Amino acid sequence: MKRLLLGSIALVMIVLALAGGGKSTSSSSATTKDLTYNGQTYTVPKDPQKIAVLSNSVLSMLYAVDGKAISRVSTTDSLPPEIEALPVLGQTANINMEQLLGLNPDLVLGLENQHKKYESQLQSSKIPTVLINYDGIKDNVPLIKFLGALTNHEDKATTLANTYESNVNKVKDAVKSQQPARVAVLRATGKGVTAETDAAITASMVKDLGMTNVVSAHLDKTTTDKTVPYSLETLAADNPDIIFVVTMGKEEEITKAMEKAMTDNPAWANLKAVQNNRVVYLPSKLFLLNPGLQTPEAMARLVQEAYGIDVTF
Repeated sequence: MKRLLLGSIALVMIVLALAGGGKSTSSSSATTKDLTYNGQTYTVPKDPQKIAVLSNSVLSMLYAVDGKAISRVSTTDSLPPEIEALPVLGQTANINMEQLLGLNPDLVLGLENQHKKYESQLQSSKIPTVLINYDGIKDNVPLIKFLGALTNHEDKATTLANTYESNVNKVKDAVKSQQPARVAVLRATGKGVTAETDAAITASMVKDLGMTNVVSAHLDKTTTDKTVPYSLETLAADNPDIIFVVTMGKEEEITKAMEKAMTDNPAWANLKAVQNNRVVYLPSKLFLLNPGLQTPEAMARLVQEAYGIDVTF
């Protein structure tokens, strides 16, 4: 009997050992995971099901990797029906926190420069929050891969990132043999005109495409400003082949005002780009803010305007 009891105990111990003995160290039992984006590590739910997104640019990428969300922010842009139907949390820079908390999200995705002010409230509500720096086009591929890892759709994200990079390289390859166009990238608002530096979206694409931004010659190389003052006298002295104009505000009104100035003011009228009808007004949707997955299309638009080369994907 004693021998039988000992044998039974030994059998139970073997079964427990094979089953892990109650010591749970496998990743399958974890409820969170650590992910890194642009050098910052975030602890997030292992399989988030209720992601509240505070930026539509991030939201579009989330859906591109087959992720899902429970919110969006207001916009005048057309959206896919699935995204259009999501609850609206106000404007990107002015989130309705009562409504956000009422959705009971298991993760909030936002932008560092827009939503830092809400971080403490989200932390006190014990809601995991990821506030990312998503600004220049260099952030697009890292964000695609981060969102793929976040939603456990790494394969989809890898395919998407590869297609994105292939399309960008296709645009760059199309102009490798071209004499670099001399361009100025102007930012026009209701209050006046400034010039973009390489830190701004359109000027950064111009640089990546090998064009010469005439404004760069006047800049301190350490500047991080996206726009700088740029007088008409300096523009006349630089006399670029092409002037790209990015509008910020009421696009139609700003365009009409600039066109009138170019007609009425001899300083504008004498510019080579004006005389040759090479002043190009670019849509703010693609050129004011990061166009995200549409970056290859935006770069192709610049190539077509500068060199007359059509790049299709």
